[in-house]
Amino acid sequence: MNEINNFNANLELQHISLEVYSERYSHLRTFLESYYCYQHGLVTKQGKPDWIQIFNIGKRTVAAHHIQERKLLVREMIMPLSVLTGYLKTLVRDDEATIDNIKTIIDEHLEYVIMTREEYNMLVDAGLKESMPAGYYQASEASYRCINARFDVVGITLLA
Repeated sequence: MNEINNFNANLELQHISLEVYSERYSHLRTFLESYYCYQHGLVTKQGKPDWIQIFNIGKRTVAAHHIQERKLLVREMIMPLSVLTGYLKTLVRDDEATIDNIKTIIDEHLEYVIMTREEYNMLVDAGLKESMPAGYYQASEASYRCINARFDVVGITLLA
């Protein structure tokens, strides 16, 4: 990552930290996407975050693998925003909302999946658009803390 992208990623991380520390989560998605773009060098010629480029580097599903027409695809966070926000709220609750802890949570859980619209509708129909399946939270389940759990439940296969 070049120096300016690194600077901008750190600036976005500061924004995220301020929002989390102030317990204002409504604009978090925008800051997270900008952070992700700067972290991965997904910027326009003017150096602004370019979310469209996520379609080029996001983890693809098997069904979306050969589809190039962006209108047929959906970009979705691998971890729902509400769950990621929950992790950040836990840091605040436990008085551990440091920049390093926030960065760790984001870097471990912020990734994008590129899928077909049909697959996206499967997630929505299963009630997994903004949540993880119950097994994700149960230590006795095979899907415990598995970041792909909601995709696995509805039969969406991600490419390695």
